[in-house]
Amino acid sequence: MEHKFCQSCGMPLIANNKGTNADGSCNEDYCMYCYKDGKFTQDFTMEQMIEFCAQFTDQMNEQTGWNLTPEQAKEQMRRFFPNLKRWKQKDERTIIEKAMALLTQCNEVTLASINADGFPRPIPMAKGHTVGCNEVWMATGADSVKVADFKTNPKAGLCYSYNGDSVALRGTVEIVTDDSIRKEMWQNWYINHFPGGPTDPNYVLLHFTGTDATLWINGEFVHQDIKEK
Repeated sequence: MEHKFCQSCGMPLIANNKGTNADGSCNEDYCMYCYKDGKFTQDFTMEQMIEFCAQFTDQMNEQTGWNLTPEQAKEQMRRFFPNLKRWKQKDERTIIEKAMALLTQCNEVTLASINADGFPRPIPMAKGHTVGCNEVWMATGADSVKVADFKTNPKAGLCYSYNGDSVALRGTVEIVTDDSIRKEMWQNWYINHFPGGPTDPNYVLLHFTGTDATLWINGEFVHQDIKEK
């Protein structure tokens, strides 16, 4: 009997785990976890898919009788996945377009300010509104240490990553207190930190704009200047 595999994640395809086409019929190439209603469920690169699948190495070992480490499983997938239908098709997007997609997948970014002693101060922050791959808005307290840092020195670093792909940016931060912009950028969950709502005097925005990037996406490593809009 011929064994069929999902042409995205390599999972064995059987009758009850097939994905669905736009008309609701079974798809013969992809599993239900990768493909639903005629679309891929995740906007992954191949390397992201490998990182994602490596989380299930223990289950794979149990089902196959193998004894692979996660790193060994990744190496095996890197040899196998390029032969799958999804990854045979060349991704025509530029690396900047891939970086834009990567940023949409992230809930958090790491923002680094420069403190009074000249040392970087990286902190994780919830992502707000974004533009392209290099412009990120974040909410914070006007009385925070990072705001004090940026008032003295607007230079900043920002990075984000997801399932093995990453982007690191250098740029500047603008502290935004304009009432109309604060209202426009307000998100409902901010109320947990700023009980006064969009007009809370302690609610300010950090607007980061990156001017150059170091990108590692799907095995491609690039340093690139990014002109400000």
